[in-house]
Amino acid sequence: MNRNKRSDPRPTILVAGVGNIFLTDDGFGPEVVRHIAAQGEPLPAQARLVDYGIRGMHLAYDLLDGYDALVLIDARPGAGADGELVVL
Repeated sequence: MNRNKRSDPRPTILVAGVGNIFLTDDGFGPEVVRHIAAQGEPLPAQARLVDYGIRGMHLAYDLLDGYDALVLIDARPGAGADGELVVL
C-alpha cells in the first residue's frame, strides 16, 4: 500500500485493534475489530481494518507503508468513567 505507488488521492487510514485477549479488558481492541468486520458493511476502500493483538512490531512495520492516519483501538486505565471514549 505504499503511498508513492497509489493513484488514489484520498487519504489512507489504518484502523488497528490492539491488546492481549488473555488479559481481561485488554482484549478490547481486537474484539472491536472483530465486531466491525462481522457487521458486513464494508469500510471505505482507502481504510484497512486489522486485529494486531499483541503484534506491535507488525503494526510498526505496516505503518511504514505510508498511511495518512491511524485509528488505534485499545483500552487504557484512566480517571474517567468506565467506557468513556478518549481521543488522544
